[in-house]
Amino acid sequence: MKLLIKQSDLTKEFKRLIKQYSNFHWATAWASAGNEVFGELIENRYKIHNITVGIHFYQTHPDFIKEFIDDENVRFIEQPKGTFHPKVYLFTNDENYWELIIGSANFTASAFTKNTEVCILMNAKDINSKEVYESTLEIIRSSFELGKTFTESDWENYRKIWDIQQPKIQSLSGQYGSTKGMSIPSHKIELQIKSWDEFMDDVFGEGKSIIERRIRVIEIAKELFQKVRHFKELDKSERKFIAGLPTDLERTIPGAKDWAFFGSMRGAGKFSKLINDNNELISFALDEIPLDGPVTKTNYDCFLDHFKMVLPGNYLATSTRLLAMKRPDVFICYDNKNKDALCRDFGIIRNDMDHERYWNEIILRIMDSEWYQKPDPKDEMERKISMARSAFLDSLCYNA
Repeated sequence: MKLLIKQSDLTKEFKRLIKQYSNFHWATAWASAGNEVFGELIENRYKIHNITVGIHFYQTHPDFIKEFIDDENVRFIEQPKGTFHPKVYLFTNDENYWELIIGSANFTASAFTKNTEVCILMNAKDINSKEVYESTLEIIRSSFELGKTFTESDWENYRKIWDIQQPKIQSLSGQYGSTKGMSIPSHKIELQIKSWDEFMDDVFGEGKSIIERRIRVIEIAKELFQKVRHFKELDKSERKFIAGLPTDLERTIPGAKDWAFFGSMRGAGKFSKLINDNNELISFALDEIPLDGPVTKTNYDCFLDHFKMVLPGNYLATSTRLLAMKRPDVFICYDNKNKDALCRDFGIIRNDMDHERYWNEIILRIMDSEWYQKPDPKDEMERKISMARSAFLDSLCYNA
C-alpha cells in the first residue's frame, strides 16, 4: 500500500498502471483530456473494460467525451440522484494480479498538475485484498449500469451547455476567464464584498451635484434608445451623445452638456467618423443588446461581431461606452480615466486587457459583487443609481 500525495507521483503511477495491466475498470466523477495521462489512456484504449464518468456540474470536459462517442465501454452518468462522486481506478490482469488507486483525484488535468490530492495505491497482496477487489468491482459495475453511451448528438448538446456554464463554474471557484488575475480570493476583494450602503457612500464621494448630473446623462441615453427602434434612427447630435462625443444636443435637451460623463471619446477619430456617417454596423451591434431583461455572453459576442467589422482590434473604450449607455445596469465604460483603479480594485492585471477579458474579469466580477446582487436603495436617487449601478462604478474609479 502506498500513499500518493504529489501530482508527479500520481501521474507516474497512472502511466505505469495503464501500460502494465490489460483491463481497466474505472468510475470517476469528472474527466478531462489534453494531458499526458489521457494520452496514455488513448494509446491503450483497447484495454478499457468499463469506465463510467459523471458530468454533474458540467465539470467533465467535452473533449474527453468526444473521444469516446459511441464507445460501448465508456458511459456517462447524466442525471444522478445526488452527485456521482467516486474516484476509483482498478487495473487488472486477473483476480490475483491487480492494483487499485482510490482517493480524491478525478481523471482531470488539474488532478495531475495542480490540485492537492490524496490517494491510496493498493494491490492484491495487501490486507483484505480479496474483499476490496470484489467490492470495488461491484461498485464499478453498478455505476456502469447507470451510465449511458454518448452519441454525436448527445455530445453536441452537452458541449453547447458546457460552453454556457463555464463562466459560472469559473466564478464559483474564484477564477474569471484567463489567468491574468492576481489569484486573490473573491471574498478578499474589497470591491466585491462592499454592501449596497458602502457602495453608495463611495459613489456619493463625488458629491451630490455631480451624481445628479451623472443620473441625468443616464436618463437622456435611456430616453434616446426608447424613442427609436434602432440606433441609426437617431439624429447625429443624439448619436454623438450616446457615443461620448462632443455634441450640441444641449441646445434641445437640458443636461446633455455632460455627454462626457461615463467616458469621453473625444479623441477617437475613426470611431467619431463612424458615428457621424451613421455606420449601419454600429447600429446592428447595438441591436444585439436588449433594452430590458438579461444580457448574455451571446448578446455581447454578437455585439462584438458587428462592431469589429468596422473597428477590428481592441477598441475597448469606444465599444464599452456604447454598451454602458444602452445597458448601464450591466456595463461600465472601460477607458483611460478609470481602468487603473478598476483593475486594481478588482485584483486584475491591466496589461493586455481585451474584450474577452473585459466580460470575464470585469463584468462577471461586477455581477458577483455584493452591492450588485443586493441593491437596497433608500430613496429615489439611489433607485436611479441602482438601475445603472455597473456604469456608476466610474464614480469610484474615475481619476481626473
